[in-house]
Amino acid sequence: MTTTIKPGIQAPQPQVQLRTQNPAAGSAGSTQGTGAVRPSDDSVKITDSAKALDAASRGDGIDTKRVDEIRARLADGTYKPDAQAIASKFLALEGQMGGSKA
Repeated sequence: MTTTIKPGIQAPQPQVQLRTQNPAAGSAGSTQGTGAVRPSDDSVKITDSAKALDAASRGDGIDTKRVDEIRARLADGTYKPDAQAIASKFLALEGQMGGSKA
């Protein structure tokens, strides 16, 4: 089969048949996209961890005033982090995640 495309005329698009993963729905799908939507038994449960990640990504619970203060201190060179406190918090976090303490 040869298709010749002439300038200004678009080649016809092939018909697409949609398939479903529900075997009870049959193998024929709607090519028009106007079929009724059937309710399904699928469900989704969002875990507490996922909720916390979502909240963190949106910035909920972030003290923006404190962040701005630290940024300013970093910029002018007066921020001096406490390495011992940071290391202790990392070890505590690792312990919470199930890691072994050294």
